[in-house]
Amino acid sequence: MQIGNKFRCYPTSAQEQTLLRWIGCQRNIYNSKVREDQYFRRFAQKSLQHVGQYAPIDQQYSQFKTDLTPYLSEVPSVLLRNGAVLWKQAYGRYFSKLGGRPVIHKKHGKQAVWLTSELFKFVPVTDTETGKITGHQLYLGTKKFPVGILMFKAHKDYKLPASLHISIHAGRWHVSFNYDDGIQEPTDKDTTDWLIQFDEAELRKMTAGLDLGVTLPLAGSDYQQFGFSEVQDKRLLAQERHKKCWQRRQARRTKGSAGWVKAKRKVARYQRYGADVRRDVSHKTSC
Repeated sequence: MQIGNKFRCYPTSAQEQTLLRWIGCQRNIYNSKVREDQYFRRFAQKSLQHVGQYAPIDQQYSQFKTDLTPYLSEVPSVLLRNGAVLWKQAYGRYFSKLGGRPVIHKKHGKQAVWLTSELFKFVPVTDTETGKITGHQLYLGTKKFPVGILMFKAHKDYKLPASLHISIHAGRWHVSFNYDDGIQEPTDKDTTDWLIQFDEAELRKMTAGLDLGVTLPLAGSDYQQFGFSEVQDKRLLAQERHKKCWQRRQARRTKGSAGWVKAKRKVARYQRYGADVRRDVSHKTSC
């Protein structure tokens, strides 16, 4: 069974610049594959001699490394390959009717980069007295493109993954990955066989539905209502006032200036606080 982990990480300013460059280059390859696919499909629709021919769905990306994109040569090639792989995986989900065609990824909001085992390494940290492994250090980069040790805070036990994501949202960095805990995941038949032993009344008693709202954070199917605590309400009101204040300041400043960027980050931070509180309440209530 796949277990997911998401930990806070604390890159230095130099590491932040490198990771942001990696995120941008991988997004560039993904978006280039999307635009290339859109061009081929539009051209095939308008050209009779290409009727019945489809755009290639592959992982090639070398055609995007030209004199106009010298920055793509300043990052590991594995990183660019992963961008093409993400595009092909998105197309695979489209063919499986699990989603739409791949679309352009914008540089606003949450950003992430996918790193495979060639770009990172977990080095165990041992206690000098007992010799036990107390944690791991996460090394990023290659010999040609070193990043260094990325500090992260693990709040629970984990196993070493084959790949990971490093994301940033509103100035907060996270490292997330999945690993297999060795426990076999029950199949649909196993779940059906377990549920069939209960009658309808017992199943209704065991089942509870929760609905997310705006005014009321959480409402249950049994007419229960779950709201914020007094402390949370007071803090959310204060954060909302601060957010609106910095939104007004951002609107009065010149777009793209240092003051405008500062105000934008402040707004994102206060917006993130409200989202974190709502997510925390819904998670703890559902558990």
